[in-house]
Amino acid sequence: MTELGQFLQSKREEFGWDLEEVQKRTKIQKRYLLAIESGDYGDLPGAFYARAFIKSYAEALGLEPDEVFQQFESDLPKPKQEAVELPSRVEQQKTRTKERQKKSNYMPAIFIGLFLIAIVAGIWAIMAFPSGTDEAAPEEEESMNIVGTTPDEEEDDEEVGDDESEEDTSSTEEGTSEDDEDAQSEEEDEPSTDETLTFEETNNNESLFTVTGDSFAIDFEFDGESYIQILDERNGTVIGMDGVFSSDESVEVDDQDSITLNVGNTYGVTITVNGEELEYPVDTHHHFITLELEE
Repeated sequence: MTELGQFLQSKREEFGWDLEEVQKRTKIQKRYLLAIESGDYGDLPGAFYARAFIKSYAEALGLEPDEVFQQFESDLPKPKQEAVELPSRVEQQKTRTKERQKKSNYMPAIFIGLFLIAIVAGIWAIMAFPSGTDEAAPEEEESMNIVGTTPDEEEDDEEVGDDESEEDTSSTEEGTSEDDEDAQSEEEDEPSTDETLTFEETNNNESLFTVTGDSFAIDFEFDGESYIQILDERNGTVIGMDGVFSSDESVEVDDQDSITLNVGNTYGVTITVNGEELEYPVDTHHHFITLELEE
């Protein structure tokens, strides 16, 4: 047992807590807490996560983690290699926004190019296939001169033309009314875009979200390595993923009304719940995220 482990154990016993109580408060499995107290860091997922668990353990005991790390630096696990400095979540969001803007800037140019091609094709078609209207015009004029019309017939033709014009106008108005009704019906049929994931509150590195739906459909998209653990929020037992992941994962939990995601290295993973991306409320490496179904 290391001095750090003895120190944390003595502080825990001063509170009168057993390891089950600390597990409930930190959402860290009892076997990991026991490994920290005994100094068996090899039982933990890695040096980075060991330091994150020790930080959460110290905070649960009301201690200042930086002071504990400074006092027991020699007992802390050392990473095998220097951690790669990852951009903050804000910088990642800015980068994604710029990439989307670049893609959208190309679209107007593409549409303009297609429009110009259509105009050139239309002009070519007119020049290549001229209309025969001019040639037929003399024949029509001769036919009209031969047959001829009386003034009375011309008046009758004008009346018929006026009636046809009124019928065309009526048909156009009816068609417009039907189009308006169809457009209104399509707008009413469009589904609403209500949020399915609502942030409620946060305390240090613990946050609460409410979720709309009957179950939890969770997608994990990794940009590096991250520790993921899915726990039953009531008793802290593992009900899903538990370990270090780097390949995208999808999980469905349909027999719980409340779960907790224990996330190490939040900068390396994007989480989507029921189709909506989860935005971390605080900028921290280690985060406990509780999800509750709305009643």
